[in-house]
This record gives sequence, C-alpha cells and structure tokens, in this order.
Amino acid sequence: MSTSTIGKPRPLRILQITSTAVGGSWFHDQVRGLAELGNEVCAVLPREGPLADRLRAIEGVRVEIIPFGLSWRMRQLPGLTAAQWRLAKFVREYKPDVIHSHLIIAMFVARVASAAYRPALVVSQVPGLVHLRMAPFRILEWLSLRRDDLVLGSCRAIAHRYQAMGARSVAVSYYGCDVHRFDPATPPEPFRREFGLGDDTPAVGMVAYMYPSKLRDFRQIGVKGHEVFIDAVPLILRQNPSARFFVVGDELIGDGEYRRELERRAARLGVADRIRFTGIRSDISSVMAGLDVLVNPSMDESACYTMVEALLMRKGVVATDVGGLPDTVQHGRTGLLIPPADPAALAQAVNSLLADPADSLRMAGRGRELVLRQFDIAGTVRQVNDLYHQALAARGRRRQLRRKNPA
Repeated sequence: MSTSTIGKPRPLRILQITSTAVGGSWFHDQVRGLAELGNEVCAVLPREGPLADRLRAIEGVRVEIIPFGLSWRMRQLPGLTAAQWRLAKFVREYKPDVIHSHLIIAMFVARVASAAYRPALVVSQVPGLVHLRMAPFRILEWLSLRRDDLVLGSCRAIAHRYQAMGARSVAVSYYGCDVHRFDPATPPEPFRREFGLGDDTPAVGMVAYMYPSKLRDFRQIGVKGHEVFIDAVPLILRQNPSARFFVVGDELIGDGEYRRELERRAARLGVADRIRFTGIRSDISSVMAGLDVLVNPSMDESACYTMVEALLMRKGVVATDVGGLPDTVQHGRTGLLIPPADPAALAQAVNSLLADPADSLRMAGRGRELVLRQFDIAGTVRQVNDLYHQALAARGRRRQLRRKNPA
C-alpha cells in the first residue's frame, strides 16, 4: 500500500536518475522538493560535476556516482556493461519504491536496471523529443517503453506523443522552479550600465545553451535556433536602428566551434557590433531585468525555463510555436508565437512588442500569473509525489484483483 492507516501518504524511497552532470537545475529542484516532503531520495549520476556537488548540499539526499551510459563503440562496451551491472546491483540493494529517470540515456539504463527489483514503480520523465529524430533511439524506445509504469511528459506535446506511442500511463508534469527567485522589481540599471545601454535603447536577448548537433534536422539551424535570432537582427534594426542584442549562454558541451560559427554569422551579416555574446551568466535575473524582449526561436523545445523566467520578470516574449512553448507562451495573451525557422516573423514580432510597450507589459503580466500557478516547484513536486502514490495504489489494486481472479 502507498498510504498509511490514517490516510496520510507514507514517505517513499525514491531513486532519481539523470544522465547529466552539469546544469540540471530542474533535476536538483525536484530532488530537493521530494526530500522536503519527507521522502528518502537518492540521486544517481554518471559522473562527478557541479550537479553532484549541489545535490550533496541538500540535507538527507544521498548521491551515487555510477558511470552508466550508451555507446556504439566496441571498446567502451565492457565498461558500460560493468556500470549497468553495478546500477542493477545498487537497485536490488536499495529496494526503491520508485525509480524515476530523466533524459533519454538515463531512461534506458533505468528500465534495464529496474528488472533487478520488480516491486519498484518505474517512471520516466521526458524533457524533450529530439531523441526521437534518431532511428536507434526510436527503436530502443519502442523496445523498452512498456517497462514504464508511468511516463511524465514535461509539456502537453510530449505527453501526447508518448500516449500515441503506446505508453501504459501518461501524465503532464512540468519541471518546476523557485518562482519567487525572480522579482520583476529587479533594477535594470546594473546590466544596462555594464553594456553602455541608454535608458531608451531597446535591448533584445536570447538566453539558451548552445547545442552543436550532427543531426540532419539541425545542421542548418541548431536546436535552440540561434541562427534564426542572428538572422533576424538586421530586420529588427530597420525599424529599431538603435537596438542592441544579447546572446546569453554558451556551449554546454563542445569545443567552442559552434559559438565561433555563430559569431562569424553575425559578422557576415554586418551586425557583429550590435550583438554581444556574453557567455554563461549566473545573474539571470539581472540580465533579464535589463532586457526589453526575450526570444526563444527553438526548433524543438519543452515548456522552457527561459520563457518561464522571462514571464516571471514580466518581460515581453516571442517564441516558436513548437513543442511545449505554447504551454507557456499563449499567442496574444502571454506573448507572441511565430513559425520555426522564420527570421522575418521573429523580427516582426519583436518590433511589434517594442512598438507597444504597454501591450507587451499587459501580456507579460498575464504570463507571470500563469507561470506562478503552473511552474511553482512546490506545486509540481506535490503533483509528482501524488502521481507516485496514485500509480502505486492502482498497481496494488490490480494485483489484488489478479489474486482474487487468477487466470
């Protein structure tokens, strides 16, 4: 049973698994929230890094480093096989109530390792759909998806896709954040002074990691659509000649060549002096406070932390009408949506927000109200915890029925 005799949900033993060692604030916040609800939580990561350090700072959370992964290279298979056995052994010894994985590689290895302890509820939370563009991952999903007791789509589009793929049980569960960390009253002056912006200088920014990709779908335009933003700059300048532009973020992995190519693209278009590549910033609230409009021209996306944060800061937003972005950016209500890979549409939308700051602020105000409700980490964690208990209770009822009515 998943509840106590007095009706209060009992604490669960939860194994949270992700395949990243950097970034991962969404993972950190969920782990912390589940622990604060009284659950026993262990986080499994493939290697040491900033994320492991942050997780260890959470009281009561255990962190295990097991170098799991996937590879098509024969020389790496012995090590990865050993890691998979080690993970299975750990699952068997830990005896979790729930095995909850995030990101595609972690999802695959968790499904395999879950065979070592059958009573565990197997949950996959899917943050995006890019992996389904690759045939090997599509095949692996098809072969292993039925192992999941529950799939959590991090936006409606992902949930619908996995439902169509035949997942046994699907729910929408947004990755929440500390919505109160973003104060729309944050002064814009520090950021604007840093870059010499006048009070009346329009400032437009894109906040996103840069993801170089060898996938055919993203060879011309990267996953996050940086190229679309850069190509839109000359078009925006025709109507707003004094505007300045900011690309905030850098390559999460890679050798820096993708960023250099983006910088060369700006130079070829003659706008290198108007675009500042700031690299990764830790003061995102201050950055957003200094911008007038934030854009997300992604080619594939979930609900997107950047758009959530921008709306929490009451900023005008423009995003592509793909994936989970419409869950947050509701066209004409909380921001503006445009087709993907369309610099002209992006420029037109940005110019319209700059031309009517009062309307932009009204939409941003409605957007803040939406994301305060939808992305508050306290609410999203409670929902995940409730889904665990509901799924465990439903499985318990099915087992009782099978015992009463054996085939």
